[in-house]
Amino acid sequence: MKAWIRDRIAILALLILVVGAVGYISAGQVFAPDSMWLHPVREFALLMSLIGVVSLGYELFLRELSFNEYKAALEEIVNPDAVRLGIQGIYKNRSELGQRHTFEGLFKKVKREIFIGGTSLLSISTSSRELLREKVLNGITVKLLLMDPDSDVVEMITRQAGGKPTFLNEIKTSLMLLQKLQEEIEESHPGAKGKFIIHTYDAIPSHSFISLDATEPGGMIIADIGAYLGRSHQRPSMLVTRKKNGIYDYWQDLNEAMWAESKLLASGGASKEDASTRTTVLVSGKNTEYYDAGSDSWRAASLCEQNPKWRGIKGSQWVWTRKMITLAEARTGSQHRFRTKFHLPPATKESIVRAEMYVRSDDACHVTVNDVGLKQEYGGAEYPDPFIIDVEKYIVDGENTLSFELINYAKPDATVPEDNPAGLIYRFHIEYRE
Repeated sequence: MKAWIRDRIAILALLILVVGAVGYISAGQVFAPDSMWLHPVREFALLMSLIGVVSLGYELFLRELSFNEYKAALEEIVNPDAVRLGIQGIYKNRSELGQRHTFEGLFKKVKREIFIGGTSLLSISTSSRELLREKVLNGITVKLLLMDPDSDVVEMITRQAGGKPTFLNEIKTSLMLLQKLQEEIEESHPGAKGKFIIHTYDAIPSHSFISLDATEPGGMIIADIGAYLGRSHQRPSMLVTRKKNGIYDYWQDLNEAMWAESKLLASGGASKEDASTRTTVLVSGKNTEYYDAGSDSWRAASLCEQNPKWRGIKGSQWVWTRKMITLAEARTGSQHRFRTKFHLPPATKESIVRAEMYVRSDDACHVTVNDVGLKQEYGGAEYPDPFIIDVEKYIVDGENTLSFELINYAKPDATVPEDNPAGLIYRFHIEYRE
């Protein structure tokens, strides 16, 4: 509402300026040179123009500047320790962080370097490939640091997670996607201004991080607090900026220490088995569609995060028909269809290594792969582990469609939309030999 009002005040100020200018210019044409009205009208029009100029300047420049000054002063009073240490925000988990800061927003003002370190970086490799490509072509150095899939630490974390190969598969998938991007940049833009560098490490990770222009005065670091050791609960995140005697240097030193102990992943550095395979990953997000019965058409789904208790799936985002359910829908319930499509080359079906889908939903969904409806009902928005579905036998050469019928059960006693949230999240991974 505040933004809506502010935008219209700026438009009104511009309108006053234009009307005043037009009145001043046209007064000489409307009134005779010796008319008693000519000078009063011109002076009034000039006064209107000046009011418009002052108002427009205030709205465009001074208001935001004054607000930021007041905000900084209040922060120093309310939370002096956070300001002194350079802490700009602490978030319960990556989902909460993602609601406040998107990759597009974080990377927008980067001038020299993007440095990202983590375990698998699956969310980066699946959702931000084009964004990273754009930054490299614009002269930015992109450094990515992830775990070596062959390290003993990965095996240890896998055992702690119950022996499931999910974590290992995430790392291998991410490596293949990132290497493919690296090769595409080198082949199509050999003279690219920026650099795209991938390193791997085999130690227990101290933390995951996003570092932007770390050595610049306006540098920023987002760091997860604590190491990832295969546990299902998410870690809190901290956003810090450079402040004298703050904690920025602490995180920067940790990041550089991890990079120093890592090794360069050369082009084609994946295993021989991986080099002979191709991988396609589809994730819920901007490319997911929902069926709009009103217009009898498929439309882009909306990103949503209606319940803080929902669990995520790496690389994917919760989607629904809108950002938030309406109160009427919360009370009466709703049913919607979603889909995503992908294409496989001829003779691929016989060479599939694996084809897995990870799904969560609230409340429940029925999954259809091409024309085959799976019998089980899937949900588990708050379960520690998502549903894992082997869909290899349903995949065909050529065009494939993954469909989801999402059901949100009625809750007649709901008083606000948040009482009965709805959403879907998934990741589909197919690997096949060429």
